Amino acid sequence: MKLKKVFKEPEDYNGVRYWNANLIEFEGNEYIISHKAILTIVTISMCNAACKFCSNDITFTPNGKFLQHNEKLDRILKLAKLGGVKKIAFSGGEPTANPQSLYNLCKTTIPMFEKSRIHTNGFGLLKKVDTGSGNQFLLDTLIELGLSGASLSIAHHDDDINQEIMRFKGKWLGLNEDSIREIASRSSNTFSIRMSCVLTSKGIKSVEDIIAYVEWGRSLGVKKFIFRSPSWIPTEYAKETAITRYNRVNHVDIDPITDELDKRRDFKIMFSEHKTDSHVHVYKYDNEITIDIDASSEEPDPDEKIRRLVVMPNEVLYKSWIDPLSNVFSDDRAVTLFSANEELPNLTTVQV
Repeated sequence: MKLKKVFKEPEDYNGVRYWNANLIEFEGNEYIISHKAILTIVTISMCNAACKFCSNDITFTPNGKFLQHNEKLDRILKLAKLGGVKKIAFSGGEPTANPQSLYNLCKTTIPMFEKSRIHTNGFGLLKKVDTGSGNQFLLDTLIELGLSGASLSIAHHDDDINQEIMRFKGKWLGLNEDSIREIASRSSNTFSIRMSCVLTSKGIKSVEDIIAYVEWGRSLGVKKFIFRSPSWIPTEYAKETAITRYNRVNHVDIDPITDELDKRRDFKIMFSEHKTDSHVHVYKYDNEITIDIDASSEEPDPDEKIRRLVVMPNEVLYKSWIDPLSNVFSDDRAVTLFSANEELPNLTTVQV
């Protein structure tokens, strides 16, 4: 296992031009990994919500027990580290649905990376876990481990509309204001809280809506926000489900929104990027609030460069979150893929 070459500038290799990537040899095979690649761990497919915009329902997400740090994951981590991956993210399903299992997983993985983020609806962040030396809130233990960010999925500042879109199961109906305020109080120079909102015609859909949402979040201590349209999936990879149809019908185009924001004096554009698979606009609002407006799509990679590393709950590493044949290791090809059409149990806590 070794780093063979760093493509800092455009350079031809095997007839293809690469840059911003590392060429590594791992277990006798060559891999080219982007300098921007993030290792995303989909901890489990189960969730305590059934969001109308959920990406798990529009493409494949195989089932499996809550991921743990075993030999399979250790192999993946070694590949990622050799390839120069600096960021790790934890997603689901709902990664905090089993707080103890998430802590156990993060205890050995977060310290390996420079940056780390959890994508969550917040269900278990303020539940206590056993650290071996006492019981603490999950969120506090993750911050102590080095977690650098938490992205809180909240569809709307109105509780009834939020529940209509996110459709929580059981008695827990999403983060209340006191919980958000307590979570936001953990913000520091090394740890940030971000509210994440999917734009739909049934929820947040206009500049006026965005400002109302942001002002609500700011009143609770949050200073970072991201608003995004549902990811576009190529037809050959998308499953024809109710959520796929919902995303099509309720899609919100971000261009009129960003056009309007560009004209406002209280919004200052800090960064923008238009690529074939993503449009990103970052604003500073009222001199202290950071707001991302994003639209993304998924497209097949044009070459062998690995642009993302996704560990699914079946313990298989993929180069794409929509293509079940994009496994990185050839010996994983025979792993049975479970259909994401299977109805998940109505659980608020996922068992290991």
